[in-house]
Amino acid sequence: MKTNSPVINGSVFSLWPLGRTLAIVGVSLVVLLVIVEPEASLGLGVVERTLFWTVNIGMALSVFYAASLFLLPRFLHHLPAWLALLLAGIAGAALLAPFAYLVEQVQPASWHMPDDGDALDRFKALGTWQGVLAKFLEAGPQLLLLWMAINLPFVYGRFAVKTSPDGSAQTQGTREEDLRKDEAGSYAEEARKDFLSELPEALGTNVLAISSDLHYLHVHTDQGHCMILGSLQRANDALGDTGMRVHRAHWVARRAIVKIVKDGQQWSCLLTNGLKIPISRRNKSTVAGWFGHSTKITPVKDTKRGAA
Repeated sequence: MKTNSPVINGSVFSLWPLGRTLAIVGVSLVVLLVIVEPEASLGLGVVERTLFWTVNIGMALSVFYAASLFLLPRFLHHLPAWLALLLAGIAGAALLAPFAYLVEQVQPASWHMPDDGDALDRFKALGTWQGVLAKFLEAGPQLLLLWMAINLPFVYGRFAVKTSPDGSAQTQGTREEDLRKDEAGSYAEEARKDFLSELPEALGTNVLAISSDLHYLHVHTDQGHCMILGSLQRANDALGDTGMRVHRAHWVARRAIVKIVKDGQQWSCLLTNGLKIPISRRNKSTVAGWFGHSTKITPVKDTKRGAA
């Protein structure tokens, strides 16, 4: 069984979801580099510098976004979290290199840095594949550093535990006892235990909801919440028929739903811990159908449109 993974309270930087974090990091870097005017954009006007760094930073973060969606989830199934992050960063930098080389060939001449005549410049001039490799060697270390910095809060590792009014942490049975209470499903018990073992012991194993945030999962239990590396599909498979993906980015436990509510055209699940999780149109009828199979869940009536 795996050891507990690092977790954090809330989200990346403990402030924003990862997708928003990348956008904020991108804008901040563009502003900083336009002001500092490093060698790569030396001599360009403010407008040109802004365009230059917007293109380059935007391209880099887009590649890392793609790596988060398509590469990292595959690495996480087979490798330790830190190594998966490192390899995904390297793969992202390698994927960026040909795009960066292509952009360099079509960008205005005024954007080009003068060659210093060093070994890397001479190597770049030998041909296309040499130019792509040179781009990777030039930008790879900085991009990898940026990637790891964005994910640094995960390595830092914190989680939030619910507390009682007097400030003491709530208690519950041992981890082994929680696992024995598993609702039998179509998936192997070992897969469920393997997923639950990645949660901090203080949060227990009564998972109420899981939301995906690129390559992170926000996991909510009745004792608190944490953030771990992983894919929502893997979590859904591991937890079996105890719940379902009610939305592309959200999984909820069936027994955690108090009622379903409608706000405009959006249907949502209201959970026992106060969370409000959106339901996709495709899954609305399935979730509503759960009300007919559980005495613990009471349907809510919409005063304007009748029963939910």
